[in-house]
Amino acid sequence: MKAFLIAASLFCLIASPAFPAKASSGSSLLDFIKGYRDAQAGRYDSAIEYYRSALSLDPGSASIRTELALLYVKKGEFNRAEALLKESVQAEPKNRHSLLLLAGLYSSKNEFDKARHLYEQCISLDKEDTEAYLLLGSINIAQKKYPEAIDVYEKVLGYDDNNIMALYYTGRLYGELKQYDKARTYYEKLLVLKPTFELALLDLGTLSEMEGKLDAAVDYYQKAIQANPAGKKARSRIAAIYIRKKDYDKAIFEFEKLSDLDREDLSVRENIGLLHLEKGRYEEAIREFSLILASRPKDDKARLYLAMALQEKGDPKAALAELFKMNPKSEEFRAATRSMLPLYIKAGLVDEGIRRTEGLIATDGKNTDLYMLLSGLYEEKTDYGRSIAALENAKAIEPANIELLYQLGMLFEKKGDNSTAMKYMEEILALEPDNAGALNFIGYSYAEKGINLDKAEAMIRKALEKRPEDGYIRDSLGWVFYSKGEYQKALAEILKAQELVADDPVIAEHLADTYGKLGQYDRAVDSLHKSIRLEKKEERKKLLEEKLKIFEKQRQ
Repeated sequence: MKAFLIAASLFCLIASPAFPAKASSGSSLLDFIKGYRDAQAGRYDSAIEYYRSALSLDPGSASIRTELALLYVKKGEFNRAEALLKESVQAEPKNRHSLLLLAGLYSSKNEFDKARHLYEQCISLDKEDTEAYLLLGSINIAQKKYPEAIDVYEKVLGYDDNNIMALYYTGRLYGELKQYDKARTYYEKLLVLKPTFELALLDLGTLSEMEGKLDAAVDYYQKAIQANPAGKKARSRIAAIYIRKKDYDKAIFEFEKLSDLDREDLSVRENIGLLHLEKGRYEEAIREFSLILASRPKDDKARLYLAMALQEKGDPKAALAELFKMNPKSEEFRAATRSMLPLYIKAGLVDEGIRRTEGLIATDGKNTDLYMLLSGLYEEKTDYGRSIAALENAKAIEPANIELLYQLGMLFEKKGDNSTAMKYMEEILALEPDNAGALNFIGYSYAEKGINLDKAEAMIRKALEKRPEDGYIRDSLGWVFYSKGEYQKALAEILKAQELVADDPVIAEHLADTYGKLGQYDRAVDSLHKSIRLEKKEERKKLLEEKLKIFEKQRQ
């Protein structure tokens, strides 16, 4: 609001030339007219020379100084303009044009007290100088003196209660002060006078959104569109509301209308593509992102979205092909590396992924996301040594990266080195004492070993405070109770865990073990069958099948 009002103060004055009230000679007036002619034609340098000539013939003319100052403002020579205007005000203290323009210059330089003094001087000359009041209000707004600005606009409304701009800015200021009912009162009065005032309609739409009245907001925005069919803001807000309401088809309709208004704005097509992606209409999303890339082949954001659509469509090779076209130095590519691991795995291209990633690391050795990708690819091949080495290289770059430390801990655990894994988790807690993942890992490890069980319970409860809907942490708490011999408590927690994570073989096995301890062998057998069905590792399946035989014997 500040920038608009200060710019407006200068524009109004620049657009309002003032012919001299008098001239000391015909030559002075002739030069002034020639200067005015050239100024209107945009020939500022020659106009300045004519005005300077006129001023030399009539050195006491405040009007000539003001017009010359206006040209300096247009040329960006503000110091010269200011000097001339000061001389003009000194020569004619009641010259409103000079007073307003000098005040506008001070406002543009954030010298608000000087500007305020001059606006008040104008008002002292004319108690109903609406322009001076409005501009005085603008500097109060610029200084965030909203109540003072309201007082100024109220003075205008005191003698002109139908002043559109005073009504608008008073409503806007009450909105800034979160006095929405008062704001609405002023806007609605304004709209009675001028129903098509777009800014008021847009602001009322915003107020309605803030109050959660989304349908009312849409109504106001629709009226704003009727007032200005080429306006983009109202349609953008309607689309945003429909997205909030998850009515994506209506949002797409609005974005299509926006696209009709500006075919060059490809961000609108991008939004349409994302909404198709959200709706699972992958072919439509692919078409939209492909169209953007046809116009902007180097648009890595659009290419990333295209890859996402191809991935969701079930074409990991095509998705990878798009990602390979991206600039490896771009932020979008860095984000893309985090999604490449499942693509390489699903496409059966793990070895190619390792080759490409190592090649990228050779040219960008400081990108920790690349090391994490490489680690994941080696982990997929169960080459834990190289997987750990990749993450240790990343850790050398970002030693306090919590995600890296956690992954290192998990890799050492998979490698069978629990003591080193625990050290990494303790390192995480030294950096972030409430880290739920590290608390859960240590607590569960204690439970597995049957040691420090009270401490394990406390740690896991702390983790649950951070992530109460995490089924794996809930299972860990159940396993602590199991290790303590509190099997009914264990059962309650592990059942909750299975509600949260229905397809985890370890949780199903824990449930079977707990049922077994409670003598509920039928349920134990059912849970073990589920665990075996969910388990993907053959070695683990064999162990579960041996346990199943034991439970089946106990059931007999």
